Amino acid sequence: MTPSEKEAAILALIRRCKRYDRSAQFELYKRFYRFGIGICLRYAQTEDEAREVLNDGFYRIFTNIEKYDEAYTFVTWARTIFVRTSIDHLRKQKNKLAYDEVEEAGDISVPDSSIDWMNAQEAAHLIQQLPPQYRAVFNLYEVDGHTHEEIGQLLGISTGTSKSNLARARQKLKGIVQDYLKSSDLTNYER
Repeated sequence: MTPSEKEAAILALIRRCKRYDRSAQFELYKRFYRFGIGICLRYAQTEDEAREVLNDGFYRIFTNIEKYDEAYTFVTWARTIFVRTSIDHLRKQKNKLAYDEVEEAGDISVPDSSIDWMNAQEAAHLIQQLPPQYRAVFNLYEVDGHTHEEIGQLLGISTGTSKSNLARARQKLKGIVQDYLKSSDLTNYER
């Protein structure tokens, strides 16, 4: 199936979803489950939490499907919904999260060559170990490409707090990578 044929098939499925066709909703859910869970896992603390956020995201997709503009790709629209649903979930937990104000984060040296071999799944696993407030800012900035101003608005924090939490996330992530390399005895590993 060519990319244009795939888009046409998805569009036909979406049109059926707009008519409240339950089988089409189930098919859309199956087709985009892995895509959505990948996004939700970046923000959630656990897999169960990610599945809860994913289902909330699909609920939003199905209840707002009539607002989807067919001139744009469905993937972009769905990504936005999954990210915003994840952020809304974080906002609900905001009282539990502590956003740190950090003036300057120290630098921990990890040679680039020591992580060149790392695949996306391993990197995601290491990022998942960041505290929720750092992981949210890291993902929004580094993965989703938001500005600090946008992150501040999305998370209800100041721009400075976003910047400091990103610096702290990077610092913690370097430590996590170092620990991972040491525990795996991969510090001298090169492919």
